[in-house]
Amino acid sequence: MILNLMKTKIQVMKNKTVKNKEDGTYEDKLVLIKELWCDVTRSTLKEYRENSGLEEGKDNTIFLVNYMDSRDITSDMFIRFNGNDYNIKNIQRDYERFDSTRITGRLVEK
Repeated sequence: MILNLMKTKIQVMKNKTVKNKEDGTYEDKLVLIKELWCDVTRSTLKEYRENSGLEEGKDNTIFLVNYMDSRDITSDMFIRFNGNDYNIKNIQRDYERFDSTRITGRLVEK
């Protein structure tokens, strides 16, 4: 992987239940976990067929991030990119060279 292609900034977010200090109630909030540089690509038809868990017709986007930055990212988090949220559907770590992680996200419909 060529690291100088990582020119796009994304935010990794997670839903967390936080306590309201004023009245003591709990509410769900989207909390920023980290910001990462990445390379963003779209899925091809061949990749749709290979990854049978992904639905065709949905907006699937591939985020390539640095391996060391992505070690604590899980599939219960979201990615915020260009003002849109993406559910993390697949995380493929490179255990051979330890240089990149491929995260597949599906656009959340608002």
